Amino acid sequence: MEKFGVGIVLYNPEIKRLSQNVDTLLKQCENILLLDNGSSNIAAVESLYGDNEFVTIKKLPTNEGIARALNEIIKYFVADNVDWVLTMDQDSMPPKNMLSEYQKYTDLSDVSLISPVIWDLSENENDPERTDKEIDEIQNPITSGSLIKVKDWKLIGGFDDEMFIDLVDFDYCRRLLINHKKIIRVNSVVLRQEIGHSKQVFVFGRRIPVDNHSAFRKYYQARNSIYYYKKYKKLSDRKVLWDEMKLVIKTILFEDNKGSKLKSIFKGIKDGMSMPVKADWKVKNH
Repeated sequence: MEKFGVGIVLYNPEIKRLSQNVDTLLKQCENILLLDNGSSNIAAVESLYGDNEFVTIKKLPTNEGIARALNEIIKYFVADNVDWVLTMDQDSMPPKNMLSEYQKYTDLSDVSLISPVIWDLSENENDPERTDKEIDEIQNPITSGSLIKVKDWKLIGGFDDEMFIDLVDFDYCRRLLINHKKIIRVNSVVLRQEIGHSKQVFVFGRRIPVDNHSAFRKYYQARNSIYYYKKYKKLSDRKVLWDEMKLVIKTILFEDNKGSKLKSIFKGIKDGMSMPVKADWKVKNH
């Protein structure tokens, strides 16, 4: 019988929302790890779940990024011989049927990651679009709400710690697909999520999403876009240039704190160009 675990990455969580999410997940799985990434309010989390036999709290001393946090979560469950790990953001709102629906598809051949339909509340107040099929094969789900097959996490070398944040999920999924694994979306599972602090602007009748992330995030968006394409030998791809141009243009036209954000973007571009790809991440690297 397959074993399941749930890992939630924490960074200064809103305690009420976190409590609601953990309580929902405890009704589905009695093996939850809260991986704290240097939160200033971790004491409040410990007061809630420190004595709960089904919840373990593990603390990193500082914010070491989403990639490192996800790897630490999977490593924890490897030691417990868990087969599948559900990874969650602290502010994602899981449905009550999440794991029970996912478990219907864990035996499918070559499936390495199972994901939900994402309902981004910051963009859409209506029920999200999906197909009429039970499942769809997809390429780039976000990590929150993803059920990860531990065996294949080992196969491809885990998440790339060097990326810290941004494109971490795209990179992981790219390596799964290179290794002929499948990623599916279960259309009966809807995860409510507010992705960043995005807003919508309209230019000549066309809707344009603007994420309005901090200068800190802009740096990693710019740096990792170049690093990602270097990793897969596509630095000459025009899409790299277009990605960077869009980041700059949207920041200039639609966002606040333009100066600090643009400075971070250009530093990210510079660092991305010089950042080495330390391993052949297309195959198992350890």
